[in-house]
Amino acid sequence: MESWTKRIFLNLSRAGLALALLIAMATPVAAQEAAPSLIEPDVEPQTISETLISSGDFEAGAFVGLMTIEDFESSLVWSGRLAYHLSESFFLEANVGVAEGGETSFEKLAGDVELLPGNDRKYLYYDFNLGFNILPGEAFVGSDYAFNSNFYLLAGAGATDFAGDLRFTGNYGVGYQMLLTDRLSLHLRVRQHLHRIDVTGTDKTVVNTEMGTGVSVFF
Repeated sequence: MESWTKRIFLNLSRAGLALALLIAMATPVAAQEAAPSLIEPDVEPQTISETLISSGDFEAGAFVGLMTIEDFESSLVWSGRLAYHLSESFFLEANVGVAEGGETSFEKLAGDVELLPGNDRKYLYYDFNLGFNILPGEAFVGSDYAFNSNFYLLAGAGATDFAGDLRFTGNYGVGYQMLLTDRLSLHLRVRQHLHRIDVTGTDKTVVNTEMGTGVSVFF
């Protein structure tokens, strides 16, 4: 009887030991399966350098482009600009430019006929305009740099010295400005100059188109 009882306890002890070993072996696996998998993203923050358009500042610039002088061909035009920014939306500007009138179709066909002497072919204009920034935005270069920019409208009046006479001239146009640094900006612009002229024998209003690019600095 005692031998039978010992055998039962021995078997129970072996079964308990085997169960304990199974639990011990299963516990790390379960813990490993239950542990969440952490993924560290390899992302570095990017620093964007954004230049700011100054307001309430003066701005001076130089431009070069093409001027189409009605009846007198197209010419290279050089101009200067001085602007004052009243606010982020409005600015005043003064422009002066010079070009050279070419030959008319009549002069080319007639040969020796000259409608204007050489000095009168110089095309000089100056004007005063009001500008309005209509679409302020940003221009991105790569992923590191952002430049403030503006589409703007222009309109104003001035005078044109051409063909031996000083003529009242209205003008209007559009432009695009991108600030490269806090002080330096790039411009692209197109303007129309309107004035009356009677050199070719007919008194009429001509529309001369100016297209140009330039740089300006704030001070």
